[in-house]
Amino acid sequence: MEIIEYFTAPNQEHWRREIGKCDWSAGVYLHQLLCENTLKKKIGETALVFLLAEGEELIAFCTFAPLDEIWPTDLSPWIDFVYTFPEYRGHRYAGMLLEYAESIATVMGREAVYISTDHVGLYERYGYEFMRMDRSINGEDARVYRKSLTGDGAERQKRYENGAIWKAEIVKKAKEHTDMTAYCGFSCKHCFLGEWCGGCRSVFNCCSYGTLYEKGRCPNADCCKKKGLDGCYACAELETCEKGFYQPDQDGAYACKAQAIFLKKYGKEKFFEVHDRLHKVYDFKKTQEILGTSVEEGLRILEQYLQRDV
Repeated sequence: MEIIEYFTAPNQEHWRREIGKCDWSAGVYLHQLLCENTLKKKIGETALVFLLAEGEELIAFCTFAPLDEIWPTDLSPWIDFVYTFPEYRGHRYAGMLLEYAESIATVMGREAVYISTDHVGLYERYGYEFMRMDRSINGEDARVYRKSLTGDGAERQKRYENGAIWKAEIVKKAKEHTDMTAYCGFSCKHCFLGEWCGGCRSVFNCCSYGTLYEKGRCPNADCCKKKGLDGCYACAELETCEKGFYQPDQDGAYACKAQAIFLKKYGKEKFFEVHDRLHKVYDFKKTQEILGTSVEEGLRILEQYLQRDV
């Protein structure tokens, strides 16, 4: 028996069919969202679907995401779509999924996790406490449950250790066959968040800048997708653009635009060659600092490293 993450699984079509066997209305809706590839648009870019499976057979599933049916809200993250197939009930398999999600949340630095449900007496068995009544996006009453992840006990330490392993596996799989060029012009390959994020083009995009915006959607990435562009470096308006990361008062705006202009002039292969050389000398923070004096100076330094041996 193992827990598989849907978005990083190689056989997603199979798991969609398995979820589709569920006759629970919320499960049917989840299946629809996965078939339409719109789940992340609904509940956030970092949304994950955990599948408890025995071989090719699905036993239970749930989602783990920044958002849920409660909207607007400042609570996050949420566990939702918790379901165990009837023939497997009574073995606390849902608890295994909850523990997995709670461990991921712990290693992500979250203080609590939340569940919205109309059940009474179910999640209390797993340490959740009723928090308040709230309204769903459809205007319906919903019970909100909360479980604290803080404290210094052995249980939290176990969650942290397991979460670090499980999250690293998700990140590793998310990076496979993923273009590590950020839409804005940064290198996800060299980013300081690389241990925790699969990259902004991956299925597990934890970009700290993106999280500042609704549903974790970076304005630069959004703009590129709407225009059908590979990245900002493919846009005719790049030099004058002030969207997203290019806002004049944004820390790192000059460095980011300098890298995007470099990409436009020299392409991705040269871009990563230069960054490999730079990062033999400087860490990510220092690299962005020296590139960030001005767009012109940042571009000049990048071009210096085109032929430099380090």
